[in-house]
Amino acid sequence: MPERPDLEYVVPILSERLVGRGVASAEALNPVVMRVAVLGDGPSQLLGASVEAVTRRAHFVVFTLSGELDLVVHPMLAGRFELQEGSARRRKDTAFVLGIGDGQELRYRDDVQMGKVYIVPRVDADRVIPGFASVGIDVLSRAFTFKAFSALARQRRDQVKVFLMDKSALDALGNAYADEVLFEAGLHPKARVRELSEEQLEGLHKAIKAVLRQARDTIARRQPELSEKVRDFLKVRNRKGQPCPRCGTKIRAAGVHGHDAFFCPTCQPDVKGRGFVDWRKLKR
Repeated sequence: MPERPDLEYVVPILSERLVGRGVASAEALNPVVMRVAVLGDGPSQLLGASVEAVTRRAHFVVFTLSGELDLVVHPMLAGRFELQEGSARRRKDTAFVLGIGDGQELRYRDDVQMGKVYIVPRVDADRVIPGFASVGIDVLSRAFTFKAFSALARQRRDQVKVFLMDKSALDALGNAYADEVLFEAGLHPKARVRELSEEQLEGLHKAIKAVLRQARDTIARRQPELSEKVRDFLKVRNRKGQPCPRCGTKIRAAGVHGHDAFFCPTCQPDVKGRGFVDWRKLKR
């Protein structure tokens, strides 16, 4: 799925290209992804509105429109955006199209049909969109202090990867970057949050900020197409069987609460109370 570093690249581009433009057409090519919270044909009710803002809210992309309705997209596993000339061929996975005048189209693509496109009254968005109302602390903001992070962590009794991916606690990590953060911090994805020491939590707090900032900056520097997810710089995600970039041990995969997790069994040992790696001792 597009995760926070991806969206921090995509959303400003969409904002620059769309704000101030009028909606000339709206078409649902794949009704499976649509969620309409108004009576009648939802897409047609967007016609004539103009785009006032494009923002990120956790893993949602919010298109604030003039009038009473907003368009909110949750890309989920495989959703992606394209800005194309209306005359350009539409790909088979195109699920929703917004005509924005001058022959341009914003296209939402989703080849696994897991994403959601919501057309909702603005005043009802928090109530009708699952997960939209509860967004946790912004992990790249000044508010994300170790004191605030530690207070959140001390309330948890679940596995550390589950905690990292909880958008109501932290804004925001998905599957891929949770793996990268845990690798950076030397923590096994199944380690229990309650078992982590103060030193381990400090390392995890630093890793969250470092990994997301590095990913954000890398994507911005690479300037990919909007629909392209740049992940080739990740160290463990989707690298099962490949050598760990630190120690050479083969990367493994495991299931964590319905999600897959990639990790190094040497750098991220699965030993109760020893999820943290002291690199100074390993170098001796």
